[in-house]
Formats: sequence, C-alpha cells, structure tokens
Amino acid sequence: MLILHIINAVISLSTVVAAILALARPTMFSGSRHVVAGELFFARMYAARAIPFGILAGVLPFMGSTDPWPATIVLVAAAGVQVVDVVIGAGKKEWGMVGGAAAAVVVHSLTAWLL
Repeated sequence: MLILHIINAVISLSTVVAAILALARPTMFSGSRHVVAGELFFARMYAARAIPFGILAGVLPFMGSTDPWPATIVLVAAAGVQVVDVVIGAGKKEWGMVGGAAAAVVVHSLTAWLL
C-alpha cells in the first residue's frame, strides 16, 4: 500500500509541476510562439486548480486518519479531472497527455479504492 501511495504522490507532484510550467511558460503546452490573453488566462485557471488539488491528492493518503473519506473524495475527483484530460488530449491528438492522464486515472482510482 505504501508503494501505491508513493506512486500516487509522484503522479500528483507531476501534475503540480506541469501546472507550474504552464503558468511560467504557457507556450510550452499550447505550441504557439506568441502568448495571447486567452492562453495566459487558461494557464492561470489550470494552475489555480491543479496546484492545490495535486498537493491534496498527493498528501492526503499519507495522513493516516481514522476516516479515509476526505482522501477518497479528493482522489475520486482527481481521477475524474484526469478522465477529462484524457478526452481533451485525445481530441487534440496529444498522446503524451493522454498517457499521463490515463496513468493518473488508474493510480488515483486504485489509491481511492484501497484507502
């Protein structure tokens, strides 16, 4: 179980890092050479969701409280968000995004199930 928690934390940390990179360099994910206001807006929105949510999803399973429901709810929601990322990535044919998000769906879901 500890190994799954660690894998979950690494995947959550990768989400946080991606959000920080998107915030710092929006062109990195959009592929454009010039950042327009809309790209900057969506990079900020993504970071505002992904950074705190990624931290919670990575840390809560380690908290070891007697009630696992808070961590379970966060992990199920994180898996749901990643499902949407899989759909978005598939629509854009961004297969790296699809693979990473699909792995996150599996790990978040397994961690939530086994809490």
